[in-house]
Amino acid sequence: MKNSAPHEGHRARMRTRFRETGLVGFHPHEILEMLLFYAIPRKDTNVIAHKLLDEFGSLEHVFAASPEALRRVPGMTENAAMMLSFLRAVYLSFEAEPQTAVLLDSGQQAGEYFLRLYRFEQREIVRLAVLDDNLILKQCIRLAEGHPSAAALSARQVEEAASAGAGSLLILAHNHPNGSAKPSDVDISTTRILAAALKEHGIALMDHIIIGGGEYCSLRECGAFLGIS
Repeated sequence: MKNSAPHEGHRARMRTRFRETGLVGFHPHEILEMLLFYAIPRKDTNVIAHKLLDEFGSLEHVFAASPEALRRVPGMTENAAMMLSFLRAVYLSFEAEPQTAVLLDSGQQAGEYFLRLYRFEQREIVRLAVLDDNLILKQCIRLAEGHPSAAALSARQVEEAASAGAGSLLILAHNHPNGSAKPSDVDISTTRILAAALKEHGIALMDHIIIGGGEYCSLRECGAFLGIS
């Protein structure tokens, strides 16, 4: 019990600091340290927090890590690894909830929206934003898992999703979990094929947003839509 007293005093001071200021002034290792208080009650979680950041490079990458990878860090427990993974899942569930009155009338607006949606996502996911005539988001649909090649993602599939969302203005999005937001030749060719095919059915593909490396790329702004609309 005597050995735990210094830790308890430190933890009490950290809690008081948070109650008074929120996370203002907290460093990444202090945020992790305090979170781990509740899963690792009798260890110096400051040391473990530093090890996590040394291993994964940033607070965001710690939350993106799998429970198995987190568990391999010295000092981490099964409960601590599951808690961090659970917090990530809670965050993603909030981001995935339907949003209303979100204006997506530019590459920047769409890029920032999808950056939030794809944060911590480790799998390649294709999503489709359905907009009303004023470019306000009506629905964001999870369309497929994997790369959106023209062979795997047909215009009919996109058209059916647009009908389900009751809109004819669309923004396609996918992520590069382990790469940059730079579009590949396949990304560009798929975008052009889909945009042309959908146009024949009175549906406008307004943009294709790629997320990667904490950045976004608007394919409309980079010229992939030239000659389509």
